[in-house]
Amino acid sequence: MLTPLAAAFVGAAHLSGFASEEMSLLGALRPGEIDARGLLLAGIIVGMIGVLDDITVAQASVVEQLSAANTALDWRQLYSRGMKVGQDHIASMVNTLVLVYAGASLALLLLLTDQSLPFLYVLSHEVLAEEIVRMLVMSMGLVTAVPITTFLASLATDLRRAM
Repeated sequence: MLTPLAAAFVGAAHLSGFASEEMSLLGALRPGEIDARGLLLAGIIVGMIGVLDDITVAQASVVEQLSAANTALDWRQLYSRGMKVGQDHIASMVNTLVLVYAGASLALLLLLTDQSLPFLYVLSHEVLAEEIVRMLVMSMGLVTAVPITTFLASLATDLRRAM
């Protein structure tokens, strides 16, 4: 699911993968040897796996703890209560991602505030477009991972109790 989503966003934004200084240097040192777009996609996917690991483990743990606190809850109630926590977790994680990208891209943010340059012109630069794509893909992954994880954890917990 993540690979096609990341590939679709990278393709739609027409990203080459050569926006970073590091990739430009690699391209100069090893011309034609490294697939810059593939490396960009791999970086997005590796970052997404890290984010998903955090949020899915937390959601499964929330469901488990809800079940332990109240064994009378069925899977639907576990799911509902787990999703209430999950919504807060999504908001927190998206805010964290935005702040991490903002902190790493302060110079780009200054470009966005420069009134002498048209806003769409600044957005069209690949360096900024890469970060926007990363943030969008990761946020979409988070938004889909929480309900899926919560659902599966709720069912698994309910089935485990029934045994």
